Amino acid sequence: MILFYGYVFYYVAALLGISIGYHRYFTHRSFNTHQVLEYVMLMLGTICGGRSVLTWAAVHRMHHANSDTEEDPHSPIFKGMWNVLASRWRVQTIPKKYIKDLLNNPRIVFFHRYGKYIHLTYAAILLFISIDMFIIFVIVPYVLAWIGFGALNYFAHKDGQPSNVPILNLIAPGEGWHKNHHHEPQATKLHNMDIAGVVIEYIRKI
Repeated sequence: MILFYGYVFYYVAALLGISIGYHRYFTHRSFNTHQVLEYVMLMLGTICGGRSVLTWAAVHRMHHANSDTEEDPHSPIFKGMWNVLASRWRVQTIPKKYIKDLLNNPRIVFFHRYGKYIHLTYAAILLFISIDMFIIFVIVPYVLAWIGFGALNYFAHKDGQPSNVPILNLIAPGEGWHKNHHHEPQATKLHNMDIAGVVIEYIRKI
């Protein structure tokens, strides 16, 4: 049951933190929301191992600008299958043009500077409370995000072009409609069954 609860928490955290927050909100500016939800998305993205949204967004913008070419930061063709699946690829430098707008957001800058300390404090508190809680709310989301988004980067581009892989929505919520996303990067809803798009429509009403 611990792993099941961990998966449920991961799905919610990755959906709000990574898919909706890091990806569609901070990277693509697909919709607007208030500062409180920005903090929630930044925290959940951090819990899922997204680290700095500055780096995450910049790399993803570089991916879109150079998709499936040698300049694509995580192309499985040019970086290798295992490097992409295991998230072992690296970006040596990030041109400032990819993060210039994000540097104007003080919440992003705060989490960029202190996110790892926030994550470590969060993990330490949960470990002190209970090993079960530590597994559910720290280990499982971190590991599943590492697996899920590594699989997304590989399987959605393994043929040298973006592809829809609906089953990936089970471990990378809202991201399985990857071909649709590349065709319309700023779209908030990518498919009738896109759960991230449904949640964003609700967020807009708050």
